[in-house]
Amino acid sequence: MAERCEACDGAGGRWIASLGVTLCAACAQATAGHPERPPVRLADVLAATVDTLAFTHGSDTPVPDPRGAGGTACRACGSPSSWHRTVRGRWMLVEPGDWPTRHVPTGKRWRIAGDGTAVNLGASSPTDSCRISHFDVCPSRPAPTDSAFLLALWRRHTHAAQANPASHDDGP
Repeated sequence: MAERCEACDGAGGRWIASLGVTLCAACAQATAGHPERPPVRLADVLAATVDTLAFTHGSDTPVPDPRGAGGTACRACGSPSSWHRTVRGRWMLVEPGDWPTRHVPTGKRWRIAGDGTAVNLGASSPTDSCRISHFDVCPSRPAPTDSAFLLALWRRHTHAAQANPASHDDGP
């Protein structure tokens, strides 16, 4: 029996180890070739990040300790994730694990800095992997339409949430 595609739920899915999901040929092709902006110089991104961190350094919101960062679960769906503060001082849930940068749309790529701060990479891709926000794949939100890869993760969380009732966590 052929496996189902985790993005479109169609037949003919095959396991793509580099992504960790099952996709049909059409969804795998769509994931591999999404359009991107021209590259952004990493020096520009880092300079803006340093300026923003310097500005928010005096805030009262504590920076999470990445060495002791215990995981939590999303209040809405119960999926495992972890809270990280962004460079603008807001908190966001981040999916566990690294994902291939080439399959994550521009603007949805994140890196966790050494101090635990979540930094949006924009169009830059300094490495082959990145992190993604749980809010982009949480089944309590609308399905993502800009990436077959994110849609596959959203469907995976949807099936898991239906199998296990959501747990509640207050978070920061």
